[in-house]
Amino acid sequence: MSAPVALDYETFYSKRLKYSVKSMIAEQYCKHHLFDPYMVAVCDGKHEWSGHPRDLNWAALDGKIWLSHNRYFDNNVFNAQRVANQVPAVAATEWHCTANLTSFLCNRRSLDDAVEHLFKVRLDKTARSDANHKHWPNDFNDSEQARMLEYAKSDVRWCWKLWDTFGSKWPAHEQRISNFTINQGMQGVQINRDLLNNYIMQSHEMKSNTEKLLPWLLDEGDEVEDWGVDEPKPTSTKCIAEQCRRSGIPCPPVVSREGEEAFEEWQNTYGEKHKWIGALTAWRSINKVYKTFLLVKERLRPDGTMPFGSKYFGAHTGRVSGDARVNMYNMRKVPIFCNEHGLLEANERRCLTAVDYKKETGKWPEWVRFTIDFRNLVIPRPGKKMIVSDLSQIEPRVLAWLSGDTEMLSMLRSGMSIYEAHARTKMNWTGGNLKKENPGLYALAKANVLALGYGAGWEKYITMAYTLARVDITKDDPEWVEEIDPLTGEMTKVSGYGYHAKRTVTDFRASNPKTKGLWDSLDGAFKRSLGEDFIMTLPSGRKMIYEHVRAETRIVKNKKTGKPERSNQWMAGTGGRRVSYYGGKLTENITQAVSRDVFMWHTMNMEDLGWHSLFGVYDEAVLEVDNNINSKDVEREMSKTPEWLEGCPVSAEAHEVEHYCK
Repeated sequence: MSAPVALDYETFYSKRLKYSVKSMIAEQYCKHHLFDPYMVAVCDGKHEWSGHPRDLNWAALDGKIWLSHNRYFDNNVFNAQRVANQVPAVAATEWHCTANLTSFLCNRRSLDDAVEHLFKVRLDKTARSDANHKHWPNDFNDSEQARMLEYAKSDVRWCWKLWDTFGSKWPAHEQRISNFTINQGMQGVQINRDLLNNYIMQSHEMKSNTEKLLPWLLDEGDEVEDWGVDEPKPTSTKCIAEQCRRSGIPCPPVVSREGEEAFEEWQNTYGEKHKWIGALTAWRSINKVYKTFLLVKERLRPDGTMPFGSKYFGAHTGRVSGDARVNMYNMRKVPIFCNEHGLLEANERRCLTAVDYKKETGKWPEWVRFTIDFRNLVIPRPGKKMIVSDLSQIEPRVLAWLSGDTEMLSMLRSGMSIYEAHARTKMNWTGGNLKKENPGLYALAKANVLALGYGAGWEKYITMAYTLARVDITKDDPEWVEEIDPLTGEMTKVSGYGYHAKRTVTDFRASNPKTKGLWDSLDGAFKRSLGEDFIMTLPSGRKMIYEHVRAETRIVKNKKTGKPERSNQWMAGTGGRRVSYYGGKLTENITQAVSRDVFMWHTMNMEDLGWHSLFGVYDEAVLEVDNNINSKDVEREMSKTPEWLEGCPVSAEAHEVEHYCK
């Protein structure tokens, strides 16, 4: 087989005109009137060339394997040139993305980061940054032209070298998943245009209603108050500071400097009395939603489909993540509610209660004026139908398999739900069908399984229990409890908040020795890797690497006193960042990674059957299939267990739907 050819385009971009791939998706970028692919560079390891695309001997690339460091972009540029007959009808036998390769290898996507990490060579990218707002060749002098041509060769040379050096370490099935993920985004999804237009109007209405609650946007009669700015904006820092002064409260903490927790504490302290604070937060939320819908409309093709960006290996565990400002992999699970005042409902528990009410009655509570759910926009193409199928409780099943909980696995193989199996093995349930006979215990078992398997503390457990299972762990907490001060030995009264959550966490750890044993085993192995990389080999053969394990001292805030204190943490590098790890977190990582491998194994198998997945959200496949395929077919296929996970009972639940929904 002939050597693969690396290919890389250089195109006009302008920050001044807000024309770049950072502000728009690749296909949209290529259809813009400013689009100008003025340079292409190629390299096959022996020869390299850069220049205008019309001058390239494209025939030399025909039928070969192509490489690009960001294939999604270069593929779209090439397609645009083909449509415009600016390049001949040549084709690659395969086209691989080396940015995806380096994401798989070391969680580094950009070319300069990957080359520096893998080859210890720092690339000079100034030629590209200096090309901002410049048209080729007129805006480049002779030396700048020569530097740009050499820069293009350098990039494509390193792209080829990445593949030549590390391509063999990228398994063939992962290469397939990489290309499949790119193709998913290029194919796009069908969007319900009418509903989109309706959502745009509704979100704009909510945004406008919210603006009326911000004092600096109000006109009182003919007199406009002086807020120190010519045209006050909803998020004007000067206006917010002035309103805080008038209200007699401190200015909000800066999130980027002081963190989200500090801002939330300020908001909780003053938000009840000063309604404009909640309105400001609500405005930011609904404005983001409104702008997202406008982006979707801008990106629609004539046939009503929308391409989208995605990142193969966007997370350390291998999961796909969203890209290009419309995130198909992180849609809201709970709809946006317009309340009786025409505003975005910010009370999370009220929203969750409304969802439960809809499930029970088939209608929303009276206070709901309307709802907005991004997922409803995604519909099947004409002549196709949509089936949504998810792997049932795949992560707790994988966790039971990894920890060797044979009793739990045996019950799962009999068809019992993970939550009832947990109640029987760990919560002393001996009755019949748990969900029917004791729904309260079933909900508690669900909360425990979903929230406590990775070492969550009592505070996080309270939040997760309500969000995931609608269980209010705190409802029977005593107002006060007596506690012995470990320093003085004195008995003191402290708040009883969290009393039952603390007991549940303690009981879970005591009654789940195999799960806790897995935490401890991984924690010990991680710490024994001091000074080296810690490597976890998954059942599929894939490796997760935690770079340069070290014990480091960090300054953290004491939860009780609020004062800074020293904390010793075990850290490792993932994706260029130093992150704190411990047994529970490593257990969560390996469980998510194995679950991801199971899901992608199923996705590729279904693709072989002609059942196309539009996109997949964690363990949920959104399929667009022919009308002769039904949900039972999909359930049967997705309930198979890979050979490398023998003994783990896998199950799936699928539904035919008119639009994407959970």
